[in-house]
Parts: sequence; C-alpha cells; structure tokens
Amino acid sequence: MTSSKNFYSILKSDVSVFNPDEIKKLFSQVDEERVTSIANRVGAYLLTNLPNAFNKREGISDYRTNPYVLMTSASVLNFDDPERLANFLFNSKFYMALETSFGKSIESVFIDHYPINTDFKWEDPKEKIREFAELSSLSREEKAQKRLNSVWREIDKSTEYNGKRYLLTIKSGPNTINDTQVQGMTKAIIDNYKNWYYSSFSQNMNIDGIDIVIGLTYGTDKTTNNKENQILAKLLDNGFIEEDRNNLPGVLIDEESRKVRVYRKIGRHFWSFVGNPENPEMNKFVFLEILLGLSKALSHGIKEGNIETKVNLKMVQLSEALKKIQFNNNNLPSWISKEFSADELFWFSTTMSAFFDEGI
Repeated sequence: MTSSKNFYSILKSDVSVFNPDEIKKLFSQVDEERVTSIANRVGAYLLTNLPNAFNKREGISDYRTNPYVLMTSASVLNFDDPERLANFLFNSKFYMALETSFGKSIESVFIDHYPINTDFKWEDPKEKIREFAELSSLSREEKAQKRLNSVWREIDKSTEYNGKRYLLTIKSGPNTINDTQVQGMTKAIIDNYKNWYYSSFSQNMNIDGIDIVIGLTYGTDKTTNNKENQILAKLLDNGFIEEDRNNLPGVLIDEESRKVRVYRKIGRHFWSFVGNPENPEMNKFVFLEILLGLSKALSHGIKEGNIETKVNLKMVQLSEALKKIQFNNNNLPSWISKEFSADELFWFSTTMSAFFDEGI
C-alpha cells in the first residue's frame, strides 16, 4: 500500500490569485476567430435549449420543491405575497435547469474547439458510441440494467496528442461530485483502465499510454469539496502510485505497466488542459476564450429569442396560479383560522404541490 500522507494537503496547496497584469497578457493570446466560433455555436445552442428551461413548466406542480425548505425560506425571507414567491420559485428552478443544460453544452459546443493546433479535437470516444448504440433497441429498464456493466460510461471525451490518448470525465464544478459518484468513478477506473488502454492501443498502435483526467469546469483547487481528491486517494490502494510527488503532484500512475496516469484538472487549469493536454501551461488563456464566447452569445441570443419577455410571462403565470391555491377561512377548522396568520397560511398552501400530481 502506497503512503498517502499529506496527499490532500498537496492537492490543495495551489493558490489561484487574480492578477490584472497576468490577465492582460492572456488577453493578447486570445484568438478572435475562435471566440466568434464559440459564440456562434453557443448562441445557436441557447436559442434552442434556453427556452426549454422554462417552457415545459406550466403549473405549480412543475415548480415542485422541498416543502419543508420552501416553507422555512419563504418565512425567513418574507415571501408574503404570490409575486415575490413566484419570482423566487421560478428563479430557483430556472437556475437548476440551466446548470444541467450548461453541463451538456460544455461537452457539445465548447470542448470540441480544442485542442489548439491539431486536427485531433475532443470527441465522444468511439467505443462509447458503439457501446451505447448496442443499447438503442432496449427498453429504458433494460438500458438501465445494461449500463451497470458499461465500460465507457464515465468517459465523456477523448483525444490523441503526440502518441498519447487522453480520456476526460467532465464534472461541472467544485461541489458536483458526491460520495456515491466517488465510489462509482473509482470503481470504473479500477475495473476498466486496462480495457481503456488496450482499446486505445488497438485503435492506434502509436499510442504509448493514456491519461485519465477528472475535469471540473470552474472553481479552484482550494474550493472543491475534495471528492475528486478522494478518488485519487482511493486509487493509491488499488494498483496506482504517485508518479513524482515533487515534480508532478497529484499525478498517479499504474504500478504494473506505468502506461496509465490519472489526475484532475480544475477551473482555469481544466481549460488550459483542454486547449493543450500535453503542455497546458502554454494555453492559460483558454478560459478567457470560453467566457468571451459565452458573453457574446448571450448578448445576441437573449434578444433574438425574446427570452426576457417569455421569462416575465412565466413568472406572471406562476404568480396567478399561487393566488388560486390560497385557503380562505371557510375551508379551514376554526382553530386553524384563529391560530395561523394569513402569511402562515400562504406559506402552508404553497407547499401543497409537493404532495399531488394533478389538480393543483
């Protein structure tokens, strides 16, 4: 068993400090054509998918949330009228829907502009495409059962670069990975890393090794919930060792063949890696291209899609629906009418949707 003493502290030791002079230099390396391409792709994606974050929500039941937390937050934040509560509910659900949507868009419209200066861009692993295609004729229940034994499920993107294949699993942010996912991802790597290597080698005999990378698209080494580091720590007891703690902190390598490495990339380091897996330090500006492309896409996409008007209409509809489910004293036992204030009854009534499918 390899000692993991001080392993977490080493992984958390990098401090990301904002330096205006550094950012100024990075701006000079940003490629305008690539930013425009990102903006165009993201803009088209948003026009199609952004309305989906709210169009499908028709009634109160579509804004169902934890009734206990809702009642507490509504009382603490003084949401004592339908308009304010509607705004809160809509914004909460809208944010969560967008977070899910952007996780998918990062894979589909951001990543595939990179790496830079090579014809091999990030793409879905061919093996994963084949594996999932074999499930296409199965029912949802059968697919769920078969995916338990999936070899490629945890790998989102792959690319080749100078004789090495890079396999990337993408998680949106520093608190995305939970304990269940830690177990699942650790097991997937332990069970499949040899298959991943041999499959890569069989496709291209020039491949001399693979890097398995856990990527978080924002955050810093210090701000994560440490779950990505727990995956690495668990691998230390299962066939992996630290390659070089001093020069390559946080990089593991399989002890048997020394052909498979595992590490994580977070935030700016993630995007630098996406831009150049072999030498990320040469591409520190990539996160700026992503943010600029998104900003440019939003400035056009929201106006073209008339998004603000549609959002406001949805909030009005939700507010009107909330007004309709309020109880009046004729519907309540006398002791409730006496002991509960109008605000308390309003908070109570708005939580009812958590327990019904229809009629509310």
